[in-house]
Amino acid sequence: MLNKPQLLRRLLALCGLLLLCSGVALSQLFQLQILSGEKYVRRSAEFLTTTSTVSAARGEILDRYGRPLVTNNTGFSLVLIYSSFWDGNDKRFDTLLDLTHRIQTKQNAAKAAAATDTSSDTSADAADSTDTSSDTPTDTAQAVSADTAAIPSINDRLPITQSAPFTYNSASLTELSGYMKDSAKSLGLDAVTAAVDAAKQASETDPKTDENGSIIDQAAQVDATKLVSPTEFINAMRAYMEKNLGMPADLSLSDARTMVGIYYSMRTVGFSNQATYTLADNVPMDLIAYIKEHSADFQGIEIQSEAVRQYDTATAAHLLGTIGSLTSDEWNSDKNGGPYKDKTGYQMSDLIGKSGLESALESYLHGTAGSRTVETDLGGSAIAEQTTATAPKPGDNVITTIDLDLQEVAEKSLESNLSAYGKGGAAVALDPNTGEVLAMASYPTYDLANYNKNYASIQADSRHPEVNRATSGVYPPGSTFKMVTAIAGLEEGIISGDTYVTCAGTYEYGGQTFRCNNHDTPMTLNVTDALKYSCNTFFYTVGQKLTGEHLEQWTKKFGLGTATGIEVGEATGQAAGPTYREQQRKADPAIREWQGGDDLNAAIGQSDNGFTPLQLANYVSAIVNGGTLY
Repeated sequence: MLNKPQLLRRLLALCGLLLLCSGVALSQLFQLQILSGEKYVRRSAEFLTTTSTVSAARGEILDRYGRPLVTNNTGFSLVLIYSSFWDGNDKRFDTLLDLTHRIQTKQNAAKAAAATDTSSDTSADAADSTDTSSDTPTDTAQAVSADTAAIPSINDRLPITQSAPFTYNSASLTELSGYMKDSAKSLGLDAVTAAVDAAKQASETDPKTDENGSIIDQAAQVDATKLVSPTEFINAMRAYMEKNLGMPADLSLSDARTMVGIYYSMRTVGFSNQATYTLADNVPMDLIAYIKEHSADFQGIEIQSEAVRQYDTATAAHLLGTIGSLTSDEWNSDKNGGPYKDKTGYQMSDLIGKSGLESALESYLHGTAGSRTVETDLGGSAIAEQTTATAPKPGDNVITTIDLDLQEVAEKSLESNLSAYGKGGAAVALDPNTGEVLAMASYPTYDLANYNKNYASIQADSRHPEVNRATSGVYPPGSTFKMVTAIAGLEEGIISGDTYVTCAGTYEYGGQTFRCNNHDTPMTLNVTDALKYSCNTFFYTVGQKLTGEHLEQWTKKFGLGTATGIEVGEATGQAAGPTYREQQRKADPAIREWQGGDDLNAAIGQSDNGFTPLQLANYVSAIVNGGTLY
């Protein structure tokens, strides 16, 4: 049996051992948290997993026979991982400069090659103009699209020109204005800060309401781009990035503009541990190979495959439409189908449809995005990657009612007939038995494959090639409208097939002389002859008896002055009559009231009548098919 001294010695030994273990543990905690705390925090951040959305390929758009209009090519993009590229990486700007210089070199080489190829093709066409049977529009479009897809692009969302003297681009200025207001104090934009503070004060002391009675946020209406010049913004961003982010202070103005644009883009797409940033698209294989060979110099940079839009026809630009990056308005509000932040599978860096079918059918074409989780080691190399069970699902293909051959003929015809006159026009072909749009052409048009590259010239063209005149152009219908007057007169019992009117070239009403110059000699005509010779006098007579009130009702029955419901957007136009005239007078009391002379002018398609070419084609289809308006 152990005596008391022995027990005491053992207890002391046990206490000493416990104290020793505690000391070792405390020393290790001191080493980890105090002496090396910053190192291990940074290291743990570098081991953070990043979960990002994997965008799905957009669906293809085909004509009625399955011929491709818009498809996809496989390209490659450079994607930055926040934890390993940006956070704690002292060489991030050196890496960005190296990459952007390499990409810009590739851009210049690709553009020069494309220009050389275009010049050679033009010379060959001129030398062999007698044999063009193999040079179809589709072949040409494929060549252009392939050239464009081969040109790498840096994802720069900053709407300021790339070189000095800097100017604002028209796109995404609302997004830039919001960024300026949010960052005004940190960037030292005193004029913006003062304007926003004044607007907030005005909202409190002198609140204003909109037409619905809702209070207007006057600070939100401040346009910061009117208060800060592009050069001032570049300089402010440059100073902030040099002071707070470690950007080198000796950069050239061109390099500084590039870095500012990239950082602005990172901020607007929410670059973080939860969202990656795509630095560049359409990256050529030789640059990809270089990055892979020197992976140690490019930590936090991933190479991902992507679907790149390919345009297989040079026609139907207005129908097919454009795609582009999400804006903050689309992300946060209901603009253009938003808010996209609430939709599954979207992130701020996504491309969406901006116009035409690309926009109207975005929910079908976009597809279902997947997600990917990546864990990186200290060198930025992926050590674990897992794709969720729901892999990216490509968007649905869309089969349109368009006949590609007919569409090409329509656009060629418009160009050959209008190009010499500097005017625009439209052509629409419908199947009257179904209402299907077989062709819808608008002139002048533009090349979708080079839309971004040619954006400035398209916007500067006084003929407005971006407007789809077939659906958004509102024009007086003229004599094409006389069939409405004829049908209204017959249906209302004002005339019959045996009603004859003698036309001597003039029609007297209310002390005014209305003229008919559509036939050389006096004629006595019934409704069939009146349509054949487009006799104004006959329809003046019908219009006077019918009155504008009844005529506008028949006009709307044929869908004129009302929306057709086509998916790609449209103007409604207006039907002439007392109703529309009264609407005008409410906006401008100086406009005179509807009078009897207006009945006559409206009957021959003049007065206030204004319709789209699509409405006119649809109304004629209703006559042809026996009365069904699609």
